[in-house]
Amino acid sequence: MKQTKLSVAIKATLLGASIAFAPAALSADKELLDILKANGAITEDQYLELSMANMMEKQKKPSDEMLKKMAWAGKIKIKGDLRVRQEYQTEDTGVGSGDGEDRQRYRARIGVYADVTDNVKAGVRLASAGGATSTNETLGDNFSNDPVYFDLAYINWAPVEGLELMGGKFKKPWQEVSGGLVWDGDVNPEGVALRYTTKLGGAKLIGTAGHLVLNDIDGFSFDEDRTVQFGQLAAKMGKTKLGVSIYEYDEDENGGMTSGGGNDSTEFSISEIFGETTFDLGLPIKLYGQYATNNDANGVNDGEDTAWLLGLGTKVGSWKASYDYRETELNAVNGAFNDSDFAGGRTDADGHRFKLSYKIDKNFSVGTTYFATDVGDLNGDLDVDTWQIDLKAKF
Repeated sequence: MKQTKLSVAIKATLLGASIAFAPAALSADKELLDILKANGAITEDQYLELSMANMMEKQKKPSDEMLKKMAWAGKIKIKGDLRVRQEYQTEDTGVGSGDGEDRQRYRARIGVYADVTDNVKAGVRLASAGGATSTNETLGDNFSNDPVYFDLAYINWAPVEGLELMGGKFKKPWQEVSGGLVWDGDVNPEGVALRYTTKLGGAKLIGTAGHLVLNDIDGFSFDEDRTVQFGQLAAKMGKTKLGVSIYEYDEDENGGMTSGGGNDSTEFSISEIFGETTFDLGLPIKLYGQYATNNDANGVNDGEDTAWLLGLGTKVGSWKASYDYRETELNAVNGAFNDSDFAGGRTDADGHRFKLSYKIDKNFSVGTTYFATDVGDLNGDLDVDTWQIDLKAKF
């Protein structure tokens, strides 16, 4: 039945009288609220509060289908990071002033990660540039659009507690220490791997093994491909980590092997031991070290087969600092995959790395790294100094 002006006025008067006692508990039709506001029975703030309450009351309850979609969306994460870098590098042969390079670079990565089920995870990440040891893109191509590549594409299945099976292109599943003596920080291997984690007393034991593909050769046998088989056993006890690993490279059917950085060995079977520990001397001090040897080094310089690194770091408030020194003989590690920033990625090199960073905000930081390195006469006989200044943002 259509309301008369008198009935509306009566309702408005009664509602206005009650608002003085419980304004937050009421909701009303828009028509009544407009009359009350026009008559001065309610304030502007009361009008907005009651309008909002009325709107919320009229909203429909989400359907079961909508609730399922909302639950699935909660299992998906999108995150990324961006690094902008200014880099200076000089290579001095000892004759003249040496060659220098000044360049601006960026690294952009964005990924989607999902909890597919309670024990299955999957992830896909895109990154700038496409090198195995670097996703840096150098500026200076006349504003051309830059390509992107799949940096990660994996499935991780945990069929039983403590066991993970993974396949695709994934982050390194093994434990390591800072420095990139054997593997550059940007390397994301491809293949299949398993990792088992358990506790023994006060220690956490982590065993990892896998089959990685370097170069797939046409055919139906793994024996025809360039591959890496690896295994590692590591232990974590409080703030201490120790581990031992082996990386066995297999050449393809034609004897081809992926290498670089100046290696003249065509065979690699790299064993390593590593460790780190943190203790307090008024401020936290982290010590870390690593030793690696190529058990199958061959070629003219087959005796050049060992590498080692020793470093320390600390963190004070928003500041982080570290220093390490390393020596890498010509065939100690595979130069295609070790730290691409140290001595320009070359082996037969030794030198220092200094790092300093400051976290401006939770997801924004500034930092600098300086490498002072010497490349031996087996690989060019030159001094390579590199200075990097970085801005990093996470989102």
